[in-house]
Amino acid sequence: MNLKPPGAAMALVVVLAACGVGSATSSPGRAAASVPAMSSPGRAASREPATPIVVKDFTLDPKDVTLDGPSALAVSNAGPTIHNVTIRDGSGTILGATPDLKTGESATLSVNVPPGSYVLYCSLPGHESLGIKGTLIVSD
Repeated sequence: MNLKPPGAAMALVVVLAACGVGSATSSPGRAAASVPAMSSPGRAASREPATPIVVKDFTLDPKDVTLDGPSALAVSNAGPTIHNVTIRDGSGTILGATPDLKTGESATLSVNVPPGSYVLYCSLPGHESLGIKGTLIVSD
């Protein structure tokens, strides 16, 4: 009989519950990652194509992104080092992120947050302060 500790079962429940909130899909050969995100009641995801964003050493292109409601970011890494794109609100709460992407890899990040202004940045140590930082504006 193979019994798992109760903590492992609870952790699985938490992970599975989080998967329904937001997601990022990665390029072939990489596992998709569960991404925390905020959703706004009554707002459906947009059927618009994903907005492209390229992360490089050490910038985002474009640096500032404006979305009309829930949408997605098609993130690709054109830099020689590993990067990600993370969304943070004004209080410092992480609302979503791509997996860490190697050169040439890409991922789609669902953006389902209330209208407002957010920070886009690479969460790897030192990357934000080196310039991988921009603004995400979500309108109604």
